[in-house]
Amino acid sequence: MLTWMQHHKKYLVITIWISVIAFVGAGFVGWGSYDFNTDRSNSVAKVGDEKISYDEFNLKYSQLFNYYSQLNNGNYTQEQAQKDGLDTQAINELIQEKLLLSYAKTLGLNVSEEEIAYDLAHQKIFHNASGVFDKDLYYNLLARNNYTPKAYEKIIHDELLLKKINAILNLQIKQNELDMFGASFLMQDNLKIQIIKLDNKNIPIDEKELKQTWEKNKNLYKTQKSYELATYFLDPNTITVVDKEIQAYYEENKNDYKDFAGKILSLEQSKDKVIKDLKLSKLKLKANESYVALRKNKLSFDKNITISDADIYYPLENIQKAKENDFIKPFKFENGYMIAKLIKINPIQTMTFEQAKNEVSKLYIREKTKTLLEEKAKLALNNFQGIDIGTYSRDSSKGAKVGEMINDAEFSEFLMHVFDSNKAKSYVLFDDKAIVYEITKQTLENKDKEEIYKFIIEQSAKQTKQALLKEELLKKLIELYPIQRYYKGNTN
Repeated sequence: MLTWMQHHKKYLVITIWISVIAFVGAGFVGWGSYDFNTDRSNSVAKVGDEKISYDEFNLKYSQLFNYYSQLNNGNYTQEQAQKDGLDTQAINELIQEKLLLSYAKTLGLNVSEEEIAYDLAHQKIFHNASGVFDKDLYYNLLARNNYTPKAYEKIIHDELLLKKINAILNLQIKQNELDMFGASFLMQDNLKIQIIKLDNKNIPIDEKELKQTWEKNKNLYKTQKSYELATYFLDPNTITVVDKEIQAYYEENKNDYKDFAGKILSLEQSKDKVIKDLKLSKLKLKANESYVALRKNKLSFDKNITISDADIYYPLENIQKAKENDFIKPFKFENGYMIAKLIKINPIQTMTFEQAKNEVSKLYIREKTKTLLEEKAKLALNNFQGIDIGTYSRDSSKGAKVGEMINDAEFSEFLMHVFDSNKAKSYVLFDDKAIVYEITKQTLENKDKEEIYKFIIEQSAKQTKQALLKEELLKKLIELYPIQRYYKGNTN
């Protein structure tokens, strides 16, 4: 592909849509039980003649994980992903993509090298400081993330082919469809609500039930992988320097000491930094000597510590690759240098009940609260005594009649549930409350908002029609292209 690009440089200045490929640090970990044999060893599934590689599976899983992590402000964990069945979602999405790719090839659709080059050349992650595609940067980034150019360009090829098949499914919306969709979108409901509150601080914990909760969910509670290290620290304060050394070091390295305008600072202006750097330079030589002495048992480690993969101030990449009793070469640590020896690796394990008890208790309280709230909401629904809060549409703000009973975010979620539900009377559960509601009146016209939301309604209608068409197409494609799943799901 790079050879082609070099012979067709004129294409590289054309602006095109950018393929979104997320490079992630999740790595190729074992998500679950895997069925190996000679034919399947590099695949998690097969759709017709299209294989789904384990690399594709890992990439899709990582993209989904990052997506949900962003939705949750970075608070999405691997434990929650396991509970949500994210591995199953990843493989299901890949199977759908392979069904569509198989169909696209049957229709005779293809992607040329020119199209792949257009896309590759405009992925900013591969641009140098001048904003130009950098071949060396491309190779280095791929190698760092365990991709070959051939594998990566296959991903781009498939993305572009999927874009073409999706374009075919993007049919025009008829006026009657648009009217129907707009009526649904602009519907207004007159609502009565009743707020049911519950203080979960007063919920007692039954130890037997708590242990049952742990038994059902124990795979969500894992210890962190940790590393027991023997360490030897070299403090820069043990190094002495004299004026002659300081002057010589400054003269040799003066280009490293500049102000914001790029002007070289004098020795007096940069003296503290020069002394610090000089001490570190001398300390590095001493650290290398100490490293040799430690390996020959002529020196003893001074402290044992235990770290995890979250301790970013240690050379984790080297430690993770090391075996027990391997030495870790000197590395900068707390303004000095440290040498380490890996004593023991403690693998990830399922926590015991006692270890997980605090976290399990939180889950127990949440589940118990939800159960009690639902019971209260059902009782209130049978004997509804709500207050009329007025007329609302999907995008309405909280009215004065609602007041401080619920916050703005909860009210928006409540309205979303009301307009997505087909029930005239129901309830919505939150962490500490339930909102019981009844729709007393509906209005299908809202002329004031038709023009404001015209574009949104058109786009939503197109997307809905495309999604329904794709769903029906996939049902037929499943009959045409046999699916074989080798991945058995997470059984850890």
